[in-house]
Amino acid sequence: MCSETLPSPSESASGPSSRNNPSSPLVLSRLRPYQTEIAIAVLDSVFNKKGLTFSVEIARQGGKNELSAQLELLLLTLYIAEPQNLIKCSPTFKPQTVISMMRLRDRLNDAGYAGFWEGELGYIIRLGNARAIFLSAEESANVVGNTAHILLEIDESQDVSKEKYTKDFKPMGATTNCTVVHYGTTWDEGTLLEEIKQTNLELQRKDGIKRHFRFDWQEVAKYNPDYQAYVAAEKLRL
Repeated sequence: MCSETLPSPSESASGPSSRNNPSSPLVLSRLRPYQTEIAIAVLDSVFNKKGLTFSVEIARQGGKNELSAQLELLLLTLYIAEPQNLIKCSPTFKPQTVISMMRLRDRLNDAGYAGFWEGELGYIIRLGNARAIFLSAEESANVVGNTAHILLEIDESQDVSKEKYTKDFKPMGATTNCTVVHYGTTWDEGTLLEEIKQTNLELQRKDGIKRHFRFDWQEVAKYNPDYQAYVAAEKLRL
């Protein structure tokens, strides 16, 4: 795992001095190499206002949620002095959105921000002036009116309605050319994630910019002996 550390609250209060170098020691903490590859690509798009859309497939329990929380932690830290939002949506508020909020709170506390961050309205986590807004992507959820300035994340994108995403979530980043990340597993060709994935693969062929990331259980097992042992046991059982 990478051993780079995040700045302390006092160090980050002076502003986002390292935004233009996503591979600097400021950026990554507790991520495995395959997570780091994704994080660097996402942060490069965020910091340089490229507005790229990424699709990410990582084997179950392979660390996509940890990757997401670490990105959120870093971006809240770097934008701590600015009234800007990152937004994450999940197919359901309970339990998926709640779990994402709990993980970010834990990472903020781990980084020394206990007592600095605040919860607002039951679905917002604020660090200084920067906010992480957590929303449900259920069909009935009323989410219109939010703006994503920093990052827009779609968790378990394969379970989010294409219409809901296109109508309610994608426009949140329109005025800011916001970077978007879709996480999940492409179960079939009809899902939102599969559509984003195929678009990204076609764009990659045209311009060479990697937008789709896929890491299977073998890649995860390289860095997690317990995961490897679990898979081996399941293979024997089946």
